[in-house]
Amino acid sequence: MLGTILRTYQQARSEVSFGGENEVSEVFRELREAVEGIPTVAGNEHLKVVASYGKGNWATIPWLSILDRRETTTTQRGVYVVYLFSEAGDGVYLTLAQGVTELESLHRKEAVRKLNDRADGVRALIPGLAGAGFEFSAGIDLRSKGSKARMYEASTIVSKYYGVDELPSDESLIADLDAALRAYGAVVDAHKGRVAPGLERRVALVGTWGTISRDFSSVRESIDSNGGWASGWTFRLREGVRDELSRGFTLYINGGGRKIVARARVGALRCAPSADGMPNPWPSLPGTHDEGNRFNDSANGAYKTWFKVEAIEFIDPFPVEELELVDGLSTSLSVVNQNAFGYVYERLKDSYLGDDDAQDAAVADGSTISAEPEPDLDMSWLAAETLLTEEALGSMIDCLRGSQPQLILAGPPGTSKTWVAQKLATYLTNGRKGAVRLVQFHPSYTYEAFIEGLRPVAGPSGVSFDVTPGVVLQVVRDMRQAGHLNDPDHPYVIIMDEANRANLPRVMGELLYLLEYRDQAISLQLSKEFKLPSNLMFIATMNTADRSIRSIDAAMRRRFEIFELAPDADVLERYFSSVALPSAAVIEGLSRLNGHLTRDLDRHHTIGHSFFMRNDMSPKVLREVWMRKLLPLIEEYYYDQPDGMGSLSVNHLWPDYAD
Repeated sequence: MLGTILRTYQQARSEVSFGGENEVSEVFRELREAVEGIPTVAGNEHLKVVASYGKGNWATIPWLSILDRRETTTTQRGVYVVYLFSEAGDGVYLTLAQGVTELESLHRKEAVRKLNDRADGVRALIPGLAGAGFEFSAGIDLRSKGSKARMYEASTIVSKYYGVDELPSDESLIADLDAALRAYGAVVDAHKGRVAPGLERRVALVGTWGTISRDFSSVRESIDSNGGWASGWTFRLREGVRDELSRGFTLYINGGGRKIVARARVGALRCAPSADGMPNPWPSLPGTHDEGNRFNDSANGAYKTWFKVEAIEFIDPFPVEELELVDGLSTSLSVVNQNAFGYVYERLKDSYLGDDDAQDAAVADGSTISAEPEPDLDMSWLAAETLLTEEALGSMIDCLRGSQPQLILAGPPGTSKTWVAQKLATYLTNGRKGAVRLVQFHPSYTYEAFIEGLRPVAGPSGVSFDVTPGVVLQVVRDMRQAGHLNDPDHPYVIIMDEANRANLPRVMGELLYLLEYRDQAISLQLSKEFKLPSNLMFIATMNTADRSIRSIDAAMRRRFEIFELAPDADVLERYFSSVALPSAAVIEGLSRLNGHLTRDLDRHHTIGHSFFMRNDMSPKVLREVWMRKLLPLIEEYYYDQPDGMGSLSVNHLWPDYAD
């Protein structure tokens, strides 16, 4: 298997599109399973085997690692055993190596010095490997000029080389691996108890982001389109927690007033080696605006910390005081300091990352592996979450479980379309992580982002254009790698939020054909023979005040069943009953308002019930909702006929309640 990889990998890398099943993926799977079956590995409950030939693109240096969970659960940090394949394909090294991620922000000489110092300390623990023919130096040569390969070379503690034409027998290879694993065990034993006090639990950061409401849409669009967004911060990350955070963490976002309003998943970080700052370390990702100017600005204005944001979402706001501070790193006053990060422990219910084992067991191209499903979510749960009747929900579910599993939830603002879509998706997928993908549509959203497109990639010989999957192809790839293609027991859902804001025929492209003919394949603009899985469902939401359903492309309407979510007094009454608040006066006023709007305009330009779903709906709150949310919206409705508003006011609509 080692020989097959050495002889075929580089050719496959140059001729085969990344992703999907191919000879490389098959041999790496077989190699991983073979190593897992070796008695020394199979008999040690602490060991796990992880292989990679790339993440999104072919790796220059593919590898297979064996990790002891007591030492590390990721190749980004700690010590582990790893097979490193040379770029030239002329040989493979069996090494004891160390993670380099937290050192990548340092100048190369400083990083190499630290790696050498650490390696010397480990070598002192394992002198017996010299007798087994292992080299005690960082002198391996992976035959590559890439910076990642050079760091791999520098990270080596001990190594043994096998040339492609001189591979020993399986017995010899296993004997060498056994010797390396025995030495590794001695290293793990020596490292016991070295975890810094107070950091045994997962650490998260708090960052103040006053413009999050304004920036959110563009950030999430970048994540959906590019797989990430580069976030620059003008202050430094404390060195003592960089290693802890380098495996990924949750960033809580203080939107002001000491309120946490959003959270982000950060997959990687980079720190500037000095106060001079550094430019965006992921130039292929869009990121914080004006990084060029800020980088060349004063030391206080330079970006000193960079995060690769892989997901972001608004959450129900909560006071920062609900987060537990990390002793010695943050105080109650400094946790939301405008000029520093706050250091807190992540709340379990907020965790994006899940178990490290699940993360590192991800397939080699970096797709997300679904966690174990939650307990069954029944219809009573769905009805309680949406406050809709089981009859209405049953019709939607029957549609999505039918031969054309796609529907549109349409209605005016405030009718909980996105909320209902998310709960339907959770119900249908039984809460499986990674089975639901929400995409925010907008006027500039493209076919390239949703289906597939070409993206410039810098390489040794210049810029090339690689075929990059969009959201739909990414989800289908994840389904294939999880073994769930066309499996009715494992449905997946794509939510197309505010779909009518985009140019739908252009964005959907060939998908309009495939939505109707799920059993047939069609050639896409760049890929051939693509078929839409029968268990991939689409839920679109459409705000009818922005654009009528009648104006949507006829082909689109024909392929989606349309469910109208109108302002619903029954939903509002159920909500107020659940929070023990009186509802009659509020509902009567909403009915008066919508009666006026329907007579003057139409039912599509009414006001939804969710504007009033507040657990503190006092007269004061009602006036705030009217002035800040409803009145601006209604004035927009009457933009061409301002006199049509008549006497609409809080006192007119809610005369008893408002007083």
